[in-house]
Amino acid sequence: MRPIILAAFTLAAAPLLVLGGCEKKVEAPADTGVCYFIGHVKKTEAPGGLKFNVIARDQPDIEHCAVQLYNLRRSMLGTGTAGEVTEGAYQGSFMQATNGEVRYSQHYEGPYFPFLVKAPDDRLVTPGSVVEDDTQGDGPQQQVAVPKDLPKLSQDKK
Repeated sequence: MRPIILAAFTLAAAPLLVLGGCEKKVEAPADTGVCYFIGHVKKTEAPGGLKFNVIARDQPDIEHCAVQLYNLRRSMLGTGTAGEVTEGAYQGSFMQATNGEVRYSQHYEGPYFPFLVKAPDDRLVTPGSVVEDDTQGDGPQQQVAVPKDLPKLSQDKK
């Protein structure tokens, strides 16, 4: 009798598993050159509870949008409104900014990969371009040449 009950539960659970795979995935707006901040609202206000707010237009590439999102995060930290991550989107891709990096993904659900990291001079650079100082003092110090055409952070304008 137990195999019959197990079979009945299996048949009852199968449609739930199939419907779970049909859940609509979040898609970022694909507008050219527009950088978005993703706000979390009630699901009745926006599909999926996510609202895409424009933070910058005419951004030439995702790096400039990432800097805009990072600057927005710094402003939100100053007002105490930033969470653990600040989420954004650019031309169909998603980003998450933290205090030390901006991560990138093709899907809102992830996985997110390091895209730009905070360098010792407080600029955002690609992950591999920063050489850490020798903290032990037993080797030569190395300086990293920072390219002049990097996007500017909000504190660079001061």
